[in-house]
Amino acid sequence: MPTLPHTGLQTPDQPRYEVTSCQELVLLRATPFLATLSCGGRKIGSAQNYGDGYDTEFVPHGSFDVADFAQFADACRRDGRTISLSLLLDLLIEEFNVGRSLRAQALQGRTLLREVAPDGTVTISGTIAMPATADDRRRAHAALGLPLATGAATQFWNGTCWEHLAGTPAA
Repeated sequence: MPTLPHTGLQTPDQPRYEVTSCQELVLLRATPFLATLSCGGRKIGSAQNYGDGYDTEFVPHGSFDVADFAQFADACRRDGRTISLSLLLDLLIEEFNVGRSLRAQALQGRTLLREVAPDGTVTISGTIAMPATADDRRRAHAALGLPLATGAATQFWNGTCWEHLAGTPAA
């Protein structure tokens, strides 16, 4: 099964469901969102979350059968474990949002930094100019005083995968 690069979500080869747009509304106490899901260029539904602490919901579009999407969710894995439909939606949205941020940074010759904690928790922690050499990576790592969290490994997106900024993972 292919593994998505930003979330570690493993999905079946087919069908290929993806988020094609996402709109967020940042409020004082919540961030509700609405995302469009597509398969093969055809809108199949939306993911909705009101930002009130409840699960993200799938709302099918037209005659799309929600059982097809639920079957896809049952086949997905993260860290070798099954996931809920709500978590699947959240992870697909995270993949979309990180990809969108990376594309925007790349237009400026920059990339995202992330920290991977010993427990596997991932946090986007900033941006840097895209390092061209190992020396560039070491200088950026030293100058930024990374990692921010004890025991975390700092990574940057090199255009195809997440790579350790200092060249080796944290011990």
